[in-house]
Amino acid sequence: MAQVTGSIQKTLGLLHQLNLNVSSFSSASQLPLLQRLNALVAELDTMQKLADGCNIQVPMEVVNLIDDGKNPDEFTRDVLNSCIAKNQITKGKTDAFKS
Repeated sequence: MAQVTGSIQKTLGLLHQLNLNVSSFSSASQLPLLQRLNALVAELDTMQKLADGCNIQVPMEVVNLIDDGKNPDEFTRDVLNSCIAKNQITKGKTDAFKS
């Protein structure tokens, strides 16, 4: 898992460097830009190979939230609040049956 984290961090660093290269692009900076693009492609390939060994499942609701630009922690909070509410309803029903 540490390799995956390292690969993600390296990819983010390469993306940041690419952003800097593109924002200040000139014909003289074409070779470094191409080198960084090749490094990014190579790192994405490495990340893909590392991902094959990981068994991580992400609910589609979380992916959709991220696509919508929202914080995935909101999904977790909403699920927990829903579970708490259902638990309280169930507890209320069991208390009613007890009495």
